[in-house]
Amino acid sequence: MIIDAHMHLSGHGWVRGSYLRWVWNEFIDKYNKIHGANITSDELADIMRGYIDPEADKLVEILDKAGVDKGVIFSVDWALMTGEPRVTIREQNRLHAEAARKHPGRFISLCALDPRRGNSMELAKEAIEEWGMRGFYLMPAAGFRPDDPMCYYLYEKCIDWKVPVNIHCGMETRHLDYNHPMYIANVALEYPELNVILGHAGLEIWKDEAKHIATKHNVYLDFSGYQTFWWRRPEKFYEWLRDTIDLAGANKIMWASGFPNTDVLVSEKDWVKVIKEPNTDISFTEDEKQWILGKTAEQVYPA
Repeated sequence: MIIDAHMHLSGHGWVRGSYLRWVWNEFIDKYNKIHGANITSDELADIMRGYIDPEADKLVEILDKAGVDKGVIFSVDWALMTGEPRVTIREQNRLHAEAARKHPGRFISLCALDPRRGNSMELAKEAIEEWGMRGFYLMPAAGFRPDDPMCYYLYEKCIDWKVPVNIHCGMETRHLDYNHPMYIANVALEYPELNVILGHAGLEIWKDEAKHIATKHNVYLDFSGYQTFWWRRPEKFYEWLRDTIDLAGANKIMWASGFPNTDVLVSEKDWVKVIKEPNTDISFTEDEKQWILGKTAEQVYPA
């Protein structure tokens, strides 16, 4: 079983234009370096529009071609920073849940939520109890620290519902410090019964902090967004992975892409090969690769 532990669907009107422009500007340099190209951000925007796929029909085909069995899908709640998008976060969450129902066995859907929303508990309860979503995704860069006590009510309900929380951990548009892994570690320490995932595993900026925090029994890493790190310094990437396994165990690490943005850099098919068929002298056992590629995600998101 191969599971991509960090994916997003895309739809018209799901995010504000200001955020989209930041994303395209962020990826244009990476795209041109990896592909030896010289496209503009407008041309990249045209490429990204090809990933609009709110029902995940195209994504199923991409997973099939890559030999990936299942994906963990969720949106991002940016509204309190950027302003409300045309399509509300409630509707986006519902569409992710609907996509999981439309394609049985192919997706695990999480609820994207800003805990500061006045109706956040209502949204959370609907997502878990009525739509069958299986956890939450929080974006601290929208303007809050994940260890702020105002988030505690959600973590306590996650324990009641027996679902994990994935918290963004890495570079973003604003509030860089709010994404620091130490704040996420504080959540895991405060709630030892809660499974906490460091989404993006700190990226390159905090990759070493992330691997040490993953030694906590209830902390997991998804290393989505590491494609550029691997492409730029493959041996350093594999050294990081080997060291993280040795420190925390392969059963704390999840292979993940960050789709769709990262797919324009390294395709899903090529990214899974980075772990399935590692081109390095650093050794990884078949058991370790199986944990990273899917068994850890099955443990974090039990059926």
